[in-house]
Amino acid sequence: MSALETFFLAMVSHPEAQKKAQAEIDAVIGNDRLPNFDDENSLPYVNAVVKEVLRWRPVVPLVPADLAGVPHRVISDDVYKGYHIPAGSIVIGNVRAMLHDELTFPEADKFKPERFLDTSIKFPEVAFGFGRRVCPGRYMARGSIWIAIASILATLDISKAVDKDGKLIEPTDEYSSGLIS
Repeated sequence: MSALETFFLAMVSHPEAQKKAQAEIDAVIGNDRLPNFDDENSLPYVNAVVKEVLRWRPVVPLVPADLAGVPHRVISDDVYKGYHIPAGSIVIGNVRAMLHDELTFPEADKFKPERFLDTSIKFPEVAFGFGRRVCPGRYMARGSIWIAIASILATLDISKAVDKDGKLIEPTDEYSSGLIS
């Protein structure tokens, strides 16, 4: 899923989060204009929604160590946190596991934007990779995601689709296969 697909899934699955973010936008900005980047620091709950979207369902759940589609091969024996990694091993970072670590993110499988209102919990930077080959477009991507989400929340009410008989269609959260979901 893309980050915006995850956002829509989160909003239809957690309408209380949508209403809270919309109320914040209405209180801070009003309804005579759209949010802009100058508003970002004044919208902590919207920021928390963006961070939680990126953490809850990472766009790239398994990140090859070089982010270019080719996993790294360990060239010499290594030890990481007591684990022996023999030379020749293939290393792939499991971003989903990092972003669902229960010690850092209690109830990690739940969509809880409120967790990021606690300033001691930082933005999940690993969502964009790590090391010297971190995504070079991460700031542009995060800004684009933020402005899209803030604008959507300011203008739309997101709800579940209905079938031809008027019954609600439950959304699915299935990923497509591939390196980037």
